Amino acid sequence: MATPDISQLTPTQQEALQTYTAVTDQADPIAAIALLQRCEWNVQIAIARFFDGEPATDPLAEAQAQIPTTSTRQTANLQYENLLAATRPSHRASRIEPEDIVHRVDTGGTVPEQTYRPSPLFSIIFTPVNVLYRVFSTILSPFGFLVPTFLSRLFHRLLYQSQTQTPTQRRALPPAENARRFIREFSEEFGDHNDESTNGGSSTALLPFAESGFNFTLDTAKKDLKFLLVVLLSPSHDENATYIRETLLSTQLKSFFDSHESDLILWGGNVRDSEAYQVSANLQCTKFPFAALICQSSEPGSSGQMTVVLRAVGPMPPAELVAKLGTAITSHQASLSAARAQQAERTATQNLRREQDSAYERSLAQDRERARRRREEEEAARRAEEQAREQVRLAEKKKSNMHQWRRWRAQSLPLEPAGNVNDAIRVSIKMPSGERVIRKFRAEAEMEELYAFVECYEILKAREAEAEDEKDVEEPEEYEHEYSFRLVSPMPRKVYDLQGGGSIGERVGKGANLIVEPITEDDDEVDDE
Repeated sequence: MATPDISQLTPTQQEALQTYTAVTDQADPIAAIALLQRCEWNVQIAIARFFDGEPATDPLAEAQAQIPTTSTRQTANLQYENLLAATRPSHRASRIEPEDIVHRVDTGGTVPEQTYRPSPLFSIIFTPVNVLYRVFSTILSPFGFLVPTFLSRLFHRLLYQSQTQTPTQRRALPPAENARRFIREFSEEFGDHNDESTNGGSSTALLPFAESGFNFTLDTAKKDLKFLLVVLLSPSHDENATYIRETLLSTQLKSFFDSHESDLILWGGNVRDSEAYQVSANLQCTKFPFAALICQSSEPGSSGQMTVVLRAVGPMPPAELVAKLGTAITSHQASLSAARAQQAERTATQNLRREQDSAYERSLAQDRERARRRREEEEAARRAEEQAREQVRLAEKKKSNMHQWRRWRAQSLPLEPAGNVNDAIRVSIKMPSGERVIRKFRAEAEMEELYAFVECYEILKAREAEAEDEKDVEEPEEYEHEYSFRLVSPMPRKVYDLQGGGSIGERVGKGANLIVEPITEDDDEVDDE
């Protein structure tokens, strides 16, 4: 086919070319015109082939080959034109018809009861009989045992037939269980068809029906931007079994489902079930068997509603059904591909935003952890500094209290006994400085007085050197003095500690030579042991 010049195109073809180049950003008009010619100037099919690639076979040629042949060429051409017209989107219909919008169904209800009323002629004929029966039954009721039972039941059934009769109803199940029951019954009834050798010995597998309720399947198709093919069957229909075996279970339809497995969901139902009955009313089903192709609408202002793009009503050959489904999917594939691209872009943007938020949260958490550790370190340093200051203060206070205690204890020590006192005990003490001091103590004096003399010797010595009386010093409050030395007799070694108590006369005797021995931590440990 020769590629015409742009100036030779019709206004409709020029508009199609502009739309194609605007969507695809293709700068080569010759290649665009060639692709549009192969697509019969259908912009949506051309855009779909541009993004998805050229198919191995031409769907339009397949559709033309699958249309049943007629005796005249003119009739075949008219069918082909009708098929092409069905594939081309109608530019005049800019809005979605209300009956094409698919809504969620109420799965809580049951199949409405069908009413049966006898014909008016039958009612008129049996009216007198009904009146007479009532009269005689009232009068002769005491003698009812004489009338055969089957006659009474026959008259009662003819005259009091219920005005409402319900068809055979199936037990209501949840949507998912209902779908699995339909698949199980479908396999049990038509499963033997798989074992029969058809088309040269090849076997046909059962259909991939979705094992979920209609509402869940519809939401899945809307979320994943897929096509939803709904098949509704009525077992009471005469051609139901023929339609299933020759059309639904045909090799052509099976190949079609396999080729569109990634973008098509199949859902089936039995109209005897409540959910399938509600779906048939929702999809405006008027004849069985029924098939409807549903996808998300691309019309402006549709808000992504799910709409019916194809209704296949009544029995039809598999080639015709495949052709209709193929053309309908091809005509809406471009819009769904664009929607999928937008959805993928939104998903990528959301994932990137989540990753950025996660990285920010991790960084913020790390900063918070560093700040927490820094505050803990500062708090630990502050507590250590406070403890050090407190220890220094306590040490200074202890030192001050000790000095005050020594001054107070020095002024409270009794004077040395005079030489004529018979019970005076003479004690020689070698101080830590090496100086030896000899002093007398009263025999009844406690050992603590001897220790206090040694502790306060420097103060007593300084006071004697100054020869002045020191003012009275009070004992420090809340202070308990601990002696840091002990008095030891060198030979034989004997320790005169304060824990033993007693007086100086009892512990030391009439006299003794003592050494002031400092107490260390090691000595404390040995004493404890």
